[in-house]
Amino acid sequence: MTLTIPDVQNWKPDELTTASAAIGKLYTGLDQTVKDSTTKIESVDWKGNAATAAKTRMDLEKTRASAVSQALMGLQKAFTQQVDNLGRAKTKVLQMRDNALHVPAPSTMPAFDVAPDGTVDPQKRVDWLNQHRGKLTDAEITAQTTQIRADAARCQADIVQALKDAEGVAEQAVSAVNTAKGTVDSAYAALGDPATGAGAAAAPAPAPVAPTAVSAPSSTNSTPYHAASYTSHGGGGGSSYGGGGGSHMSFGSDAPLSKPSGNVAQWIAQAKQVLISMGYPPDQINDAAIATIIEHESGGDPNAINNWDSNAAAGHPSKGLMQCIDSTFNQWAAPGHSDIWNPVDNIVAGCRYSIGRYGSLNQVPGVVAVSNNGSYVGY
Repeated sequence: MTLTIPDVQNWKPDELTTASAAIGKLYTGLDQTVKDSTTKIESVDWKGNAATAAKTRMDLEKTRASAVSQALMGLQKAFTQQVDNLGRAKTKVLQMRDNALHVPAPSTMPAFDVAPDGTVDPQKRVDWLNQHRGKLTDAEITAQTTQIRADAARCQADIVQALKDAEGVAEQAVSAVNTAKGTVDSAYAALGDPATGAGAAAAPAPAPVAPTAVSAPSSTNSTPYHAASYTSHGGGGGSSYGGGGGSHMSFGSDAPLSKPSGNVAQWIAQAKQVLISMGYPPDQINDAAIATIIEHESGGDPNAINNWDSNAAAGHPSKGLMQCIDSTFNQWAAPGHSDIWNPVDNIVAGCRYSIGRYGSLNQVPGVVAVSNNGSYVGY
């Protein structure tokens, strides 16, 4: 892929927002249909083989539908994340091009010529200078010509770099959407025959396990942890990623029964090293911002699970320090850090999602709100 300025100018990232909204309606409708069907089956007062068969079939369809719903949610988030990324990349390219076309007032010299590939030609401006030299000496003409050519070279470098960055964003967007679409295709293929229910059942979400000691804190020698509930410190609405602050976290069969060793500061430090090793700039990984998200999403408890919101009702509750749902965690988990209950793995995935969507952790809405003495909002 070799992008040109017109290519990027023709991008319409807002159309992804429309697609994202349509996908959101689709999985919300699917979740509601499954919920309504389950309620109807459970409300029927019947017994015997037919009742058992109906319940078994409903459980099967619920498992299959949950896999499709999670896959659709992952596709929606892929679209949403790429809207911001593509929009910023487009703005940057056009801004760099406009800089080359801008002539500071009150000068009447012509703009640079900018080719589609970002090449900037200073010749029109050089010719204009020679035609309007007035009382300038040859030395002054030479100096100004040199400056014009240097300005053109700088503008060209900025445009070419912006195009290169835009190409990387576009490739990442295609990869992210294709990956999410592949998950949807797999989940859909596993639905089986709609009339008989025959076919391979969709695989349920991976069962969570306690954190292991692979570049992360271990649960070895940890003490049993059976807290009944947790209420977060922050306010705010539902999170686009998971918890959303202000939620009541409980610990059921889906959560580990042991608390990993270490503390939030240590987990953040280890996660930061993982992110830096992956190439993330250290200035994008603000410890205080991560701590703010953790405090309001889970209160610092790596075993927190949200069992009450719409995500939980759809069968995929938010989990862990950063309150990740399974599908989004799986999309943003780092290689070798795929345990949602491992606090370091959870932080790494949450940070990668936040940076991918907002540009940096400092720009996460809840972090911005708290830094301005406002109420935390979910991310």
